[in-house]
Amino acid sequence: MALRTPLYLDTETLFAQADYHEIEVPQREEIVEKTTRRRSGGGKLKLGTGAASAGVDASRGSDIERQSTYSLEPSLKANISKVIDGLMAIEAVKTRPAPGTVLALDDLVEIAGTTRITAASHFGKLFYILRQILEDTNLEDLEDLPATLSEADPRLQEHMKRVYLGNELLPVPVLLELERSGLPQKVYVNVDPNHFINDASANRVEGDLRVLGTVSRIIDESPDGYLSAEEWLMSGWEHMLRRIFMTQVDDVLTELRESWADVGIALPSGDVNAYISGPAVVVNAIALY
Repeated sequence: MALRTPLYLDTETLFAQADYHEIEVPQREEIVEKTTRRRSGGGKLKLGTGAASAGVDASRGSDIERQSTYSLEPSLKANISKVIDGLMAIEAVKTRPAPGTVLALDDLVEIAGTTRITAASHFGKLFYILRQILEDTNLEDLEDLPATLSEADPRLQEHMKRVYLGNELLPVPVLLELERSGLPQKVYVNVDPNHFINDASANRVEGDLRVLGTVSRIIDESPDGYLSAEEWLMSGWEHMLRRIFMTQVDDVLTELRESWADVGIALPSGDVNAYISGPAVVVNAIALY
C-alpha cells in the first residue's frame, strides 16, 4: 500500500463510503495548551520608618497562566490513503477490474488508464460562454443565437480570453474518457469542478491516472444504447432551453469540429459529441491520483 497524492478528491463522498463500510476515519482533535510562569516580586517592601520599620517579603509574587487553543487536522494524504486501503482490504472496491468483471450501478471501482477530455467537454466550454452571453440577449433571439453570434462580438472575445488565455476553471462538470482501462466497454469519468486539490485544475486531468469512483451509468450496446451528453454540453441550462438547442446541436458540433480541424485541432473520431454510445460505463469520480 502506498501513500496517495490526489489531484482531485471528493472528501465528503469518500468518508461517507468509509462510514457506510464501518471503516474508522481519524477525527479532528481540539488541543488545549496551558503554560504557567511564576512572577517574582523582587525584594522587600518596608513599612514604617527608622529602627522600628518592618520589612515584608515581596518576592513571593504570583502565578500567571496562559491558555491557547488550536485545531489539529489529521494529515489528509495519510487519511485518504488509509481509508482507500481499508475499503480495498474488505473488497468493497473492485480494483483494476478485468475484462470479465461484471459492473453494476453504484459499484465502487478503482480503474487505471489514460485520461483525456472529451469533445463534449471542449464544446461544453463554448456552450457555457454562449449561456453567459445569452443573459444579455432578448428571449425572442434564442433560436437564432448559435447562427448569428459573430466572432467579432466583444462579449464573445472577452469570455474566450478569460477561459482560454486566463485558464479560468469553469463551474461545469468535465467528462473524461479513460482509455486503456482493460475493460471491454468504454469508460467515461464524470468530474465535478469543485473538488480539485490546491492548484490542480481541469487542465491537469489528462494523463496516466487511477480513478476511484462509483458507477453511475451503464450503457448497453443495443440500438437504444446511448446517453445524451447534454449534462456536460449544456450544464446549468434550463430544461426547455436544453430541449431547443439539443434538437440542432449535432449540426452545430459538426461545424465546430470542422472549424477546429481547419486550424490543426483534430478531435478523435468516435469521440463523445452529442451523446455517448454503448457499450460504456460512466464513473462519478471520488478521487484521481
